[in-house]
Amino acid sequence: MSFNILKKLNKHLLRQALDSVATPALIVDAQCDEKLLVYANPAAGRALGLQASELIARSVNSLCLEPATPECWQLRAKDGSALALRPVPLYAQPGKASFWLLTADPIEQPAVPVPARPAAASMRSPELPSKIVRDDRTDVTTGIPGRNAFLEVQLRDWLTARQEQKRLSVIVFRVDALESYQKLFGRHATETCLRRVAHAISNSLQRATDCCARVGNDRFAVLISGGAEDRVAQFAERIAQRVWDLAIHHPRSQPARYVTVSFAMASEIPPFSAEEPGLLEDAEARITRGHEPVEHRASSLEAG
Repeated sequence: MSFNILKKLNKHLLRQALDSVATPALIVDAQCDEKLLVYANPAAGRALGLQASELIARSVNSLCLEPATPECWQLRAKDGSALALRPVPLYAQPGKASFWLLTADPIEQPAVPVPARPAAASMRSPELPSKIVRDDRTDVTTGIPGRNAFLEVQLRDWLTARQEQKRLSVIVFRVDALESYQKLFGRHATETCLRRVAHAISNSLQRATDCCARVGNDRFAVLISGGAEDRVAQFAERIAQRVWDLAIHHPRSQPARYVTVSFAMASEIPPFSAEEPGLLEDAEARITRGHEPVEHRASSLEAG
């Protein structure tokens, strides 16, 4: 099956979808004689024993990646095994494939018996709804990537930024007074609120290199490659305004009578001596301590 996917599907959404799958996914430039890789997800990097960013611009021959049949390509994994990948053509223009998307079929997992739920478990938990499952890459409430997926993308882009000496920024958005919102309106309304906020943030991203994830019960993070700090701060202000514009009623909110978000930012050009990124942790610490370098609350947006 073929898809005119590069024109009709947002590239940012395609990348987010492939980043979050647990099986290897690669995109090969079909118009290049060397058949260079233009994308690799974290699962492909793990299969080859490399960072996903280290695979970009490498030829398929250097990775022992070759078509076994027109319907199946083989990828030699680091353990010596061969992984079958199904090719799907991606068209920028009708008539000739511009790229090949190579994906592996999901591995079936054995069924695990679910223990009986004790009677006490039927009681409502006072915690906020739908906590992120730490072993899952997708947040079940909002449908966007979870914390683990974000950390993998951050590491990949941070290594690239360190090599190219480009700025990398992380913005953490905190939903103001979410706990009181849940106490007032209940779990289901809170889940709906979180989904609306998540979509307002993720739909604000315009570049394929940007990433959005839910990293805590009341927190979302955005990763931005390149761009000056002031431009990133202005972008964060626009996202905060967009959340306020949703006009989600919240009478117990201190900043306003609507659901609002505050944000904190961490930004750096990674030094060559640094071994791992700490941008997400830095931004979270700043918003927790309450003296982050840039912070937004919706009260500044109200007229009068």
